[in-house]
Amino acid sequence: MNKEIYRLMLGGEAVAVVEGLRDSYDSVAAMLKAVKAPATILIDGLRAVDDHIMSKAFDAVYRLRRSDVFYAAPVYLTKPLENLEPFVDGVSCNPAAIRLVTDPILAKLGSVPVDVNAGNDELRLLTFLFCRGEEALLSPLALSAAPSIYEYPAAFLIGDFAAAALQTAFRTRGLADTKTLLRSSAEWVASLGAQGFLAAQGLVDRIRICPQCNTGNLNYIDSCPLCGSIDFAKTRMIHCFTCGHVAPEDHFKNDMMFSCPRCNVKLRHIGSDYDRPVEAYLCSGCGERFIEPEVNADCLKCRKKTATEELIVRQVYHYGMTAKGKRAVQLGSIYMEFSLFDNNRNVMPLYFYQMVDWLLQMKLRYSDEDFSLLCIRIAGFEPLETTAGINQFQKIIDELALRIRELVRSTDLTTSTGENTFWVLLPRTNQKGGEILASRVEKLADMVSLTDGAQIRIQVKCFSLPTEYANRGPVAERLLGEYQTALADTR
Repeated sequence: MNKEIYRLMLGGEAVAVVEGLRDSYDSVAAMLKAVKAPATILIDGLRAVDDHIMSKAFDAVYRLRRSDVFYAAPVYLTKPLENLEPFVDGVSCNPAAIRLVTDPILAKLGSVPVDVNAGNDELRLLTFLFCRGEEALLSPLALSAAPSIYEYPAAFLIGDFAAAALQTAFRTRGLADTKTLLRSSAEWVASLGAQGFLAAQGLVDRIRICPQCNTGNLNYIDSCPLCGSIDFAKTRMIHCFTCGHVAPEDHFKNDMMFSCPRCNVKLRHIGSDYDRPVEAYLCSGCGERFIEPEVNADCLKCRKKTATEELIVRQVYHYGMTAKGKRAVQLGSIYMEFSLFDNNRNVMPLYFYQMVDWLLQMKLRYSDEDFSLLCIRIAGFEPLETTAGINQFQKIIDELALRIRELVRSTDLTTSTGENTFWVLLPRTNQKGGEILASRVEKLADMVSLTDGAQIRIQVKCFSLPTEYANRGPVAERLLGEYQTALADTR
């Protein structure tokens, strides 16, 4: 493995004096033409107050990470650039200090099939993390302009999400009818975690996103809970002890004194004639008073207004490498099966059937112990893999799986009983509640970007088991099999 340091000049002249460099290049294209093996790249010619240089530096790092040679190679800056530092390995112009960090990275790169891994974006990202050691983490970066709020810098560049983020951010409502796959590096990294190639290493943040477009740029709006108007103001209230009348303070003012507008009693002493209850809001639209306004989230992208309790909660983590991820990097193969639910909620079918039978007994004994079942069948994968290619196919099914997981509660159990057929057990959820969730899951297929006439079909059916089956012994396995067959026959 080439352990030389190459300089990439961006400003026309060197800003730092660095000894021991192999060669210097004035563009990424020239460097890629001359250097055929991973090596350390030192980006020079930087001026912190020059926005043009900042843009050129980011573009250079982006092109290096998208190249087949330097996607996992160490990249350094000679001078600090605050907004760019999360996207590189460090800042230094001391070759000895740089080599202490980069030589182990390049040594690990020499032990894996770099050329083979370059053919798959997931392997590129895993290789990048693998070569940075056992303690290395993919850490999220809050970006105010990003629709997903958080991005993972290395994944953002390696997975080519920079252009996608701009496209999503500036997409107008007029283009919203076009089927578009809204993705981010955060969703991509989370999908690799769900597949077992990465593992969450610590919670960083918890954000809420729009259930319609899956973006996090939300404006929280207070409104009158009675008429929905946003035109209201906090006002001080007075409570008359004589007649019990409560109204804004202005209604009691009579010259320099307070008097009740209902009973005309003069209010002289607070505590004996009147008191001031909790401040309330007075709506200019309907004239009514209320203690707490209703809070809704207004999505700045799709403009959907959503009650705060209906927003999708997304956990943001640091991610580290797993043994499965290491094997994929070392073998140069990443076989990614479609796994709709993670291991925390997914159980073996036999245990799932036993839980259904037990809940059916509970439902017979206690009338309020209701539950329902969702059968989810996803079709259309085979032609899609052929038309879209393996990389795009994997991104599509990862996106679909992630969004379905976000609709399922942590208290729900899941299992798989056939190829691309999944069950969700919804405790304390009646048939009506289950049907609402079923309709939301079915609509997710419309949010996936497909080409060449390909189509993903999501069939979802909600079932509620009648209590008369409770006295017939274990019936869940037989009934779920019948329901699954019936759903398949309706396609």
